[in-house]
Amino acid sequence: MRILQKNLHSMFGRAEMRDNQRTVVYRWEATCSRRLVRLAEDSGEALSTTHCHYSSEFETLQECVDFLKPVWTSERGRYGHARTPPPAVIRPHRGQRRALAKHSHELSLPKWSRNRWVILHEAAHRLNVGYEAHGPRFVGILIGLLSRHAGYDANELMARADEMGVKYHVRSIGTVPVPSLSQRLQRLLPISEMDAAFELEVSWRQVRGAALPLIRKGCARWKKHTLVPA
Repeated sequence: MRILQKNLHSMFGRAEMRDNQRTVVYRWEATCSRRLVRLAEDSGEALSTTHCHYSSEFETLQECVDFLKPVWTSERGRYGHARTPPPAVIRPHRGQRRALAKHSHELSLPKWSRNRWVILHEAAHRLNVGYEAHGPRFVGILIGLLSRHAGYDANELMARADEMGVKYHVRSIGTVPVPSLSQRLQRLLPISEMDAAFELEVSWRQVRGAALPLIRKGCARWKKHTLVPA
C-alpha cells in the first residue's frame, strides 16, 4: 500500500491527493449561478447571457475551442504556464455525465456543460496543476477567470464564498474589471432608494445618478421610491 501511495504521489503530486473543498465549491458555484439567473430574469435579460453552469451555451465543440483559446492565451502566463498550449477539447465517451479536465491536458465536455462557466472551471484545473483540485488556489483562479471572461463581479463571488466557507487565495484572482455603480445597482433590483444607498455605501443622490443610465436604456424605472426592472 505504501508503494502504491508513493507512486501516486510521484505521478500527481501530494497536494492533488487531497480535495477537501470539492462539495462546498460545487455548492458555491450552484448558488452563484442561480443568483445570476434570477437577477437576469428580474432585469429582463435573456438567460443565454447569464453563462449559468448547468445549461448549454455553445452548440459545438469548435465553439468551445474558439472561446477557450484566447482565454487560455491571455491567462496562462499569469499562472505559470506561459509555454503551455491550450487544452484540447474532446468528445465525451458514451454515458459520460461529468465535465472532465484530464491529466492528458484535455477537456471532455458533455453537451450540457458546453458553457462559459464549466469551460472556465475545467480550464482552471489545468492552470492549477500540482495543487489541491478544488483548493484555495483553484477557487482564486476560477474567480479571476469568471470575472475577466464571463462578466461576474469578483467581489460578489468572494462574498458568497465567505458566506459558504469556501477558501480562496486572493493573490490567485489577479486584476479584475471593476463594475460601475450602475451595474452594481442593477444587480440589486428591485430595491428602494435608501436600501440601495445602504447596500452600495453611497448617498441617495449617487443612487439617483446611477439609476439614470438604466432608465435611459429601458432596464429600470422608478415606482415611487423603489427602482424596479422595466
